[in-house]
Amino acid sequence: MEGIIQIAASFAGSTGFAALYHLHGKKLWISGLGGMVCWASYLGFQNVIENAFLTNLFATIAATAYAELMARTQKTPVTVYLISAIIPMVPGGTLYYTMNYAIAKEWSLFSEYGQRTVMIAAAMAGGIMIASSFFKMYSQIRCYYTKKK
Repeated sequence: MEGIIQIAASFAGSTGFAALYHLHGKKLWISGLGGMVCWASYLGFQNVIENAFLTNLFATIAATAYAELMARTQKTPVTVYLISAIIPMVPGGTLYYTMNYAIAKEWSLFSEYGQRTVMIAAAMAGGIMIASSFFKMYSQIRCYYTKKK
């Protein structure tokens, strides 16, 4: 039950974030579904994989793949869907605690939370890069063989 509530909250958060950037109609709902896909895949991978880096990496790959597919079907730039889709994954809480411990001069906790924040951010950047590169490569191969015929 908790997972369903989290997935519903990710939909609401992603939809709200997309609304802040003036998305309307179908694009707004597609953006919200992207957040759901991202968080549902995160929860699914978390049950299977114990490594936090890999969990975040694969969930971001899933969100990026969703954004790439929706961008192509809706003829919209990928960033419209990608930014809203990865919002649930942004390490805001760990970043807050990192800065809080830095200000409080609790260096061991600062180091622990700082490493966790950087690890999540690196996993997200890597996931976006991997999925986007795959889609770019696929599209170039498809274009090459279409021109060849």
